[in-house]
Amino acid sequence: MRKYSAVFFDFDGVLCTDRFYSNIKTDFPLAMRFINEAIFDGVNDYANRWMRGEFSYYEINKLISEATSVPFTRLTELFIASVRQMRISPTLIQFALSLKQKGIKIALVTDNMDIFNEITIPEKRLADVFPVIINSFDHKRLKLDDNGKLFDIALDKLGLDSYQEIWLIDNSPSTCTVFSAKGGHSYQYVGLREFETWVKTTSFE
Repeated sequence: MRKYSAVFFDFDGVLCTDRFYSNIKTDFPLAMRFINEAIFDGVNDYANRWMRGEFSYYEINKLISEATSVPFTRLTELFIASVRQMRISPTLIQFALSLKQKGIKIALVTDNMDIFNEITIPEKRLADVFPVIINSFDHKRLKLDDNGKLFDIALDKLGLDSYQEIWLIDNSPSTCTVFSAKGGHSYQYVGLREFETWVKTTSFE
């Protein structure tokens, strides 16, 4: 029976599927449209640059406020509230904890923003679950940058020197490809039902 030394978890799309600014759709529909089109899908690549630490959420909300006339203070209040309302999958958390109980090391490796450090990690108590948390914002690079350098950082922090006995759980096919190319095993997360089937057929002893 093959044993695995560590499992890396993604956050967005795996541990959590909720979205920023989800609470402004009703009162500020035009602002929501601007956020989707200009921040997360626009040619200026604001979302990725934000996750690379080029912008703070203060600067992003200033940009949105000036473009949409939504008062900056109100926009920021709603943004922070939307982050606090984000739900974490209890199934994934319990799986992570079960791995720790078996002596398997775990890490959370995420392309994320400054707000993740400020609110999500402490309020969702993620550090109580994951002894290693790697946020792209802190390292000025995304998971696909520099041949997956963020994973090398996580590997080093866990005190490991090989990917051969490590799983990555991530919803991005391109990220899974990069991780597999480094010698690791990747599972592309598509939903809870499929994940539970995969866990039952994969040995984590």
